[in-house]
Amino acid sequence: MKEVVLTKNLGYLQMVTDAATASIGPTTYNMGTWEPATLSNVFVMREEIDIAGLTQQELTFYPLAGDVQRGPTATGLAYTTQGYINEWILVTASPIDDRTNPQSMSWTLPGQANTLETEFENLIWGQGWTWAFNTSVPSNFAIPINTTMLGSGEPTNGDRLYVYRIVSSVAHVPTPASFAELPSVRLLISGQLKEEADYSQIMRMRRVYQLQQSHDED
Repeated sequence: MKEVVLTKNLGYLQMVTDAATASIGPTTYNMGTWEPATLSNVFVMREEIDIAGLTQQELTFYPLAGDVQRGPTATGLAYTTQGYINEWILVTASPIDDRTNPQSMSWTLPGQANTLETEFENLIWGQGWTWAFNTSVPSNFAIPINTTMLGSGEPTNGDRLYVYRIVSSVAHVPTPASFAELPSVRLLISGQLKEEADYSQIMRMRRVYQLQQSHDED
């Protein structure tokens, strides 16, 4: 058994909220791979953690805990009344379709009609935040009004983990020169590497293969 800590840096996002449809701002600070999603006011970062060097030694990765190190989130005038921001960081064993509605948590496996609720073992770890304007501190700081932990903690012997950071601006009021900022974060996933019985390892590899094939479907 071997203890490991996996890390991934996820870059800063600036959202310009001077119109009904928010956009990615011009300030970058090494933003990374942020892209607009199919849905309006939703932005997605897609990253991967390569664990092939660990799992190809015929070891299985058992996730134990996760954490996110981060700085403050800032909101502007567009959120002083009814607006708020939803943010999700997800770690999955295979790719998911992040274009579906993040408000209803209806992420799906590509090529399948079922939602992630029926494929819960694919979501290894996740955390969600709802950010609202902090009325007690007049410095554009946001306060988390809800924090949610999720994830099955299921082990995997695949060759990579898929990391998603999904941000949505909800009911913001378009205000001239208004924007919001979400800081760069550092994701940490701790776990153990263990040997499994041959049958268990083969069946787990078969499951990973099936999910990968679903992702490749057109």
